[in-house]
Amino acid sequence: MEKIEEFLEDMRAEGRAEGTLREYERRLKKVKKMGIDLENDTKTQILSRFLGTKLEKCSRVSTIRGILSTIHVYLVWSYSKGYISEVPITPADYPKNVKVKRIKRLTDEELKIFKAYIDGLQENARAAFWLMYGSGCRVGEAAHLRPEDITLRGKTVYIDIHEAKWGSDRCIPIIDQTAAEIVWKYRAELEVDNRPLFRVSKRTLQGYATAFAKKTGIPFHCHLLRHTFAALLTEKGVPLTTVQYLLGHKSLGMTAHYAQSALVDLSDLTPKIQL
Repeated sequence: MEKIEEFLEDMRAEGRAEGTLREYERRLKKVKKMGIDLENDTKTQILSRFLGTKLEKCSRVSTIRGILSTIHVYLVWSYSKGYISEVPITPADYPKNVKVKRIKRLTDEELKIFKAYIDGLQENARAAFWLMYGSGCRVGEAAHLRPEDITLRGKTVYIDIHEAKWGSDRCIPIIDQTAAEIVWKYRAELEVDNRPLFRVSKRTLQGYATAFAKKTGIPFHCHLLRHTFAALLTEKGVPLTTVQYLLGHKSLGMTAHYAQSALVDLSDLTPKIQL
């Protein structure tokens, strides 16, 4: 708390308004109550604990960005004082403050309809969609996989993603058991040649997605499967850092944006009234 007071005094000397100083103090004390040590925690520790807490409370992106901005100002000051050796949090780590409707994951009922739809497709397209659902990989990543990129380690099916967007190459497991079984069966029975694993283009998969949306009236596109994947893991309590790795995101802020599509159950929090 002594360093926060010192920080506030220095900010006052720089001419910051009293209202701004009060907001700085409120936000920094709130961060401290979260158990975050801004002088000693790493970027991953700070963001994981902070974003996880704010996500649980369904905080708005603008609120999260505001607090991260204060953290950044404090860390820059701490660096100038020699209290830390580097500034771990930068504006690049803030969640995007986009003015779009919050994306919701596919509901459980919509997932049943979606699975029934893809089970009626040709085996290659069916396996590709199950892979996207079960691993959270991008549609382009699925389309470019080679047969050798699917491996079985013990009883777990892994996919090795190369030349991914933003350099997010990674080797990840297929989390969903049904998806893993379908993909591995398809791979095991495949006649291997120089063609991609699923013998289908990104555009064709997107076409199937459009056809599903038109047929069912459910707003759907391939990328929604990544949001759904992230949301389902979040609902199970999987740490954001783990979800970040599985999705191949550069920042936890982006992962938090995806995880916000989780369906939050407030039934245990809301009061019950007698009518």
